Amino acid sequence: MMKTLPHRSYLRWFMRLTFIPFLLLISVMGSLIARPVHGQNPLKRTVSLSIANQSVETILERLEKIADVQFAYSFELIKADRKASLTVKNERLEKVLNELLTPLQIDYSVTGPRLILLKPRSGEAVLPPSSDFRASLAPETPASVDKVVTGTVLDEKSQPIPGVNLVVKGTQTGTTTDAQGNFRITVADDQAVILFSSVGYLGQEVAVGNRTTLTVTLQDDNKSLSEVVVVGYGSQKKSDLTGAVSTITAKDISRLPVAGIDQALQGKSSGVRVTQSTGAPGEGVAVRIRGVGTINDNSPLFIIDGVPTKDAFSVLNPADIESMSVLKDASSAAIYGARAANGVIVVTTKRGKSGAPRVTFNAYTGIQQHGRLIPMANSQEYINIYNEAATNDNASITNPSLQRQLIPSTLQVADTDWQKAIFRTAPIQNYQLSVSGGTDKSHYLLSANYFDQQGIILNSSYKRYALRASIDTEIARKVKIGTNLNITYSQRSIVGSSGDGYGGNGGSIVRYALFRTPAIPVYDQNGDYADLPQFPAFFGDGYNPVGLAQKQDNKEQQYRVFGDIFGEWQILKGLRFRTDAGLDLNIVNRKTYNENWGTNNRINSPSTLVNRFSPASTITWNNTLNYDITIGENHQITALAGTEAIHSVSRDVGGSDRNFIDQVSNLRYLGQGADITGRQSFESDSRWSLFSLFGRVNYAFRDKYLASVNVRRDGSSRFSPTNRYANFFSGSAGWNIDREEFFQPLSRTISLLKLRASIGQLGNQDIGNYPYASLVGSGYNYVFGASPQTVAGYAVVTRGNSNVKWESSTQTDVGLEMGFLQNKLQITADYFIKRTSDILVPIPVPKSGGSAAAPYVNAGQVENRGLELDLIFRYKKGAFSYDISANASFIHNKVLSLSEGRPIPGGRIDNGVFGTLTEPGYPIGSFYLLQQDGIFQNEGQIFTSAFQGNNIKPGDVRFKDMNGDGLINQLDRSHVGSPIPTLTYGLTANLQWKNFDLSAFFQGVSGNKIYYQVATDIEGFYRAFNVTQRVVDDHWHGEGTSNTQPRVSWSGSANNKQPSTRFLEDGAYTRLKNLQLGYTLPSTLTKKLGSSTIRVYVSGQNLLTFTKYPGLDPEQQSSDNVNNEQFKGDVAVGIDWGTYPSAKTYTVGLNVSF
Repeated sequence: MMKTLPHRSYLRWFMRLTFIPFLLLISVMGSLIARPVHGQNPLKRTVSLSIANQSVETILERLEKIADVQFAYSFELIKADRKASLTVKNERLEKVLNELLTPLQIDYSVTGPRLILLKPRSGEAVLPPSSDFRASLAPETPASVDKVVTGTVLDEKSQPIPGVNLVVKGTQTGTTTDAQGNFRITVADDQAVILFSSVGYLGQEVAVGNRTTLTVTLQDDNKSLSEVVVVGYGSQKKSDLTGAVSTITAKDISRLPVAGIDQALQGKSSGVRVTQSTGAPGEGVAVRIRGVGTINDNSPLFIIDGVPTKDAFSVLNPADIESMSVLKDASSAAIYGARAANGVIVVTTKRGKSGAPRVTFNAYTGIQQHGRLIPMANSQEYINIYNEAATNDNASITNPSLQRQLIPSTLQVADTDWQKAIFRTAPIQNYQLSVSGGTDKSHYLLSANYFDQQGIILNSSYKRYALRASIDTEIARKVKIGTNLNITYSQRSIVGSSGDGYGGNGGSIVRYALFRTPAIPVYDQNGDYADLPQFPAFFGDGYNPVGLAQKQDNKEQQYRVFGDIFGEWQILKGLRFRTDAGLDLNIVNRKTYNENWGTNNRINSPSTLVNRFSPASTITWNNTLNYDITIGENHQITALAGTEAIHSVSRDVGGSDRNFIDQVSNLRYLGQGADITGRQSFESDSRWSLFSLFGRVNYAFRDKYLASVNVRRDGSSRFSPTNRYANFFSGSAGWNIDREEFFQPLSRTISLLKLRASIGQLGNQDIGNYPYASLVGSGYNYVFGASPQTVAGYAVVTRGNSNVKWESSTQTDVGLEMGFLQNKLQITADYFIKRTSDILVPIPVPKSGGSAAAPYVNAGQVENRGLELDLIFRYKKGAFSYDISANASFIHNKVLSLSEGRPIPGGRIDNGVFGTLTEPGYPIGSFYLLQQDGIFQNEGQIFTSAFQGNNIKPGDVRFKDMNGDGLINQLDRSHVGSPIPTLTYGLTANLQWKNFDLSAFFQGVSGNKIYYQVATDIEGFYRAFNVTQRVVDDHWHGEGTSNTQPRVSWSGSANNKQPSTRFLEDGAYTRLKNLQLGYTLPSTLTKKLGSSTIRVYVSGQNLLTFTKYPGLDPEQQSSDNVNNEQFKGDVAVGIDWGTYPSAKTYTVGLNVSF
């Protein structure tokens, strides 16, 4: 039975591979948790240093390297450009800092390995020391004391901030917060105002009034000099970036109840379009960065903690993400060379931090419901409309056998709403538990997650169990090792979500619900699923969609191990080596049983079973050498050199069986089918490798003038030896104009002004394996000899092309970053040109060449031009604050050439009929249809218009004669729109008042079209399907009655349902993706409960959708993916066959930390 597949042996191997190292990680972390937190005071470390007449900034950088500490300070505040000298030998850092900082009148406080430098002292304005200060302070100027104010300073995540400076406005009275963020300060009266300031946060003024206790929340300062952005193989200060990089933080992600990390990107970054393929649970999404650049793979590369993958959905729980950096231009992405043409998304996960163990628990639970439904005819309307069609047709049909009968108007029938029958209210729940902590040398984090989403369509669901461990430790001085390990197991129950499957089981459940006449009940008198009705000629088309959903037994299990082991060695000052070995192991087992059922067992006859097992593994090993050096006071150079090796192997093994006599679930195994001759087995194996050399140099002069150069050389086994290697380059430059002397008079108004530009070339190797080699297949048998004997034969089934080379993308970008009102308002604008060349396309071959598939050649060129805008505004007054972030992307896509390749049809909309055409001058996959020109109102209009056929009647659709030849045919098709949006946008608003918080997130697209394919069947009137309400209300039934919907007629369907703009709809929409209201319990209460923070919230997802699209859901990337047409992907999207819609979700949640 199941032993026919090597499933159990793989499972045992999988468990050994993951369980043993996971136990080791738990043991190590357990010892860390149990270990007392000690050695965290860096002031006891010894330092030896001799430096003369250098800036304070330079001396602090040297001390950071030697003592392995971090200094946090404002350059202007401590006047770090002042010169100083220091000579010490084997002295404690505490004494060294006192010697250096006391003469400069600079104080400091200690928080773990971080030392916070405070503003310089003067004899007239002195802050009293907190218990953490180790430097002597000048005496405080006495102030009149009227009352004492105490309180806590928190960040935007409700975490305490130590070392915050407090000063009573207009006085010399001040203090700082302690390690728990608490403070105590005296003020003169109720009119006093306290100024709060801290490095990395926006300053704030708070009026005391009659309060004696304050809770103050400081917002992050995005212009902080210490802000770091993660980029390829490293990180950079944001102010030093010369490329187009967007960052999505954990805060942006935390409010969204999504299952995958790719879903969390939607609407959060300009230039990034994220579209749900369908609304089915566990379904992936399509991510497109700066448009669609090729007819092949357009998916970006994900780098998760240094490990690459193209399938990021099942790798991580979104709650484990610290940040995501979207590398959009050539300058930022070129370091990934042959895999970066579609953009790169670098994901950094959360890690443990020094301090006592910290436990967090996050949970939400709720329900999901369908959105709006398509108005359909009820039973009486259905009978009336088909009687009208029969009356219209019988007058012209002379053969009695073809005449339609009238349905008795008094016939007693059911009145079933099939959409409501397939949809349900479905639960959703998510639970996340994590523990983290560490010492000054070791850090750990362990998290567990359970996610369960039942689908809003019957028998669809997705469950995921995830464990994650992250640990790093300093095993010797300047040597650190660590690991990240993610283990997930998921289960999916799958029903048809898109396409028609040529009438088979794979078709969309929604599609069949729209087809089914309301005159048939869900169940017959015996309690079975009702199938064929009383009048089959009228009611017999289509399957019972409830039965179709419930009878599908399509289950998928996925086991995934994703992680890395790394080591770092600080060789010399500024010179660091890192080696990183990564693994992506993905094992998928999919078992599909098609049960035989229906009237006379007409559906799925015979029953069939397919069981397939698909393991895949990718091993990555990269080594990097980083060197940072400052020459003098003005020149900063950062260099990177590295190697990367990748090896990927995938297998697909399985079998099929059919005609199961007993269809009970515990006998659905291979080998149990009665048709022995129908049993089949299959197996395939595929592998590829990549080896790369890469380097990067960044240069900054006085932090004003910036430059960066990237180079990478890739060698891929996917190409022939003559074209196996390719080089990729990029260069960029930036200018921090706001740091120029001449700009200072404007600095109070314009606090940030930066200009940058980049150009470079990237590659795309994801074009399939070995297109240069011809593929030989079996099954070409031949008969030889006088006494005929059949001999097994083989033949070329796919022609290769040894000259195939990489697809390449040349990209140019110009960006402007601006900040106003001390960066409360920030605006970023980018204009880009992205030109993809050498796109692989098939070329036609003469019939004399045989039946082998056409070879591919590098013959296509596509261009994307666009403008991206990002805006952030922050405001705070007293206990009320809000921030608004918005982004918009305007993109124009155009095919420049296909060279010798012919135009590419795609997007099947009927058997042998395609609705899109990719050719030069138009976007990829643009719709290529006849144009509806109203409805023929009378015979005169038919006579004076272009000839459309012999049976055209008043009430039929009229089409435009585009070529003017007086004849309507396929030559009159034209390009009438694109499924690619010209505008993509997102808007997020966060408001906070005292302990209440409210957030709203809107997302939308515009400028795209959707072909409403299912309407060609339910409005085309060629079979006895149900019809939409708009057909009932708006169809033509006499001159002047309608100019949009034709007459109801079977004989007219050949004309009226032709691929045309009649079924092409506006796909634009604006959607309220998320609305959340939360309340954080007061700290006085949470402390009594033994917790540091407790927050409760209610949330809604997909609550409102504003669109003109008449289908269930305008957000879709689907086509008829069930069918194996030659051209799929982005040349065939935007076709709605009755797609599984996104759900409205209502949840309540809890965030707790200890």
